[in-house]
Amino acid sequence: MQTTARSPIEKLLALHYLSLFRFANRLCDSPERAMILTQRTFRLVLDRSRGLPVPANIRAWLLSILFHEFLEARPASSLR
Repeated sequence: MQTTARSPIEKLLALHYLSLFRFANRLCDSPERAMILTQRTFRLVLDRSRGLPVPANIRAWLLSILFHEFLEARPASSLR
């Protein structure tokens, strides 16, 4: 049996994907939109976090990024 070492991002995904997806699903009320929002959040983390220090509470940091992405994706008319 061959085992492969997980990269730090794979560990991050394994630890936090489900909680981020559940939060996104409550925000969007749509599993499909929640999956897209969760994936966009992790993509942002991958693209922008190189060289940045990892915050102590990574889950809260990820949830914050996801929430900001949710707000940016909403049409302006839905905020009134």
